[in-house]
Amino acid sequence: SCAVNAAMRLTPAQRDEIRARVSLADRTAYFTASCYPITVPAEETMEQMSGVVSSEALADVWDEGVYQCARCAHPLYHSSAKFQGPCVWPSFRAGAGPDALAENPVTGYGKYTCAVREIYCGHCKLFIGHMFEDGKDTGDTAPEAHWRHCTLTLSMLFVPGQQASHQPVQPDQGPQSSTPNA
Repeated sequence: SCAVNAAMRLTPAQRDEIRARVSLADRTAYFTASCYPITVPAEETMEQMSGVVSSEALADVWDEGVYQCARCAHPLYHSSAKFQGPCVWPSFRAGAGPDALAENPVTGYGKYTCAVREIYCGHCKLFIGHMFEDGKDTGDTAPEAHWRHCTLTLSMLFVPGQQASHQPVQPDQGPQSSTPNA
């Protein structure tokens, strides 16, 4: 179920290990876990990292602004496309523009009976989450409601007050560790 966060299934020691490798300032291990197309183990790892490190905090951000790819700063979503979805992850109805996202159709995803697609940054192909063709049935009251994009907080950066554009702002990469992950 969408409401079950993968991070909740971890032991305290597993959460500590993730916090030692990934932070909001240094997402290198998170970016390394991403692949295109996404695999089940990679998706679960990214969900766990995002849940532990960010507590999916962007789900509760309702300010005006743009959500950009955390790896390359490509604009993904505008705050006007955000809505309160049924799960712990931030929900959007549409990308920031025609090249904002790349999509990959999925068959047999969980118990969903609606169409499902994987979504990636349209520029660097970082895994962002999934989109479900159930927006009208899961809390989106906008007239254009159709798809629900269920996104991982660690895959995005929020830039307050910005309008969607196709000229990315460079993200703060934070300190880069030269120590290999154990």
